[in-house]
Amino acid sequence: MKKLSFKDDIKCLFSKYAAEMDKVKLATESGTQTLHLGNYESVKFFYYQIQVAIHGYDYDRANGKWLVKSEERLPVRGGKHDEFIKAAPHPMPPSGKLPQEAINIYDQWVREGMLP
Repeated sequence: MKKLSFKDDIKCLFSKYAAEMDKVKLATESGTQTLHLGNYESVKFFYYQIQVAIHGYDYDRANGKWLVKSEERLPVRGGKHDEFIKAAPHPMPPSGKLPQEAINIYDQWVREGMLP
């Protein structure tokens, strides 16, 4: 089975948000950097922040319940095995949740090593 690539599988997931996101600056160890969703190096550099943002709609805080199945949740980096991201500072896209299939594709790309 062919592994997912940025060029063929990921870039298209974010294409309609790329121009809007080119205005977003994210903090890095060396200052701030612009997130370019159409650029492989930028997406690879900010992969985890993007993951948190697209998983930002997984949990309904008002009602205290998950809106996605456990296997579709994003584990907290460095957290316990059953600890998942429940919120994002800036969920992406701002207009509402990406289709779950798109989120699953992005997560798979990350797991497979983020090929160009």
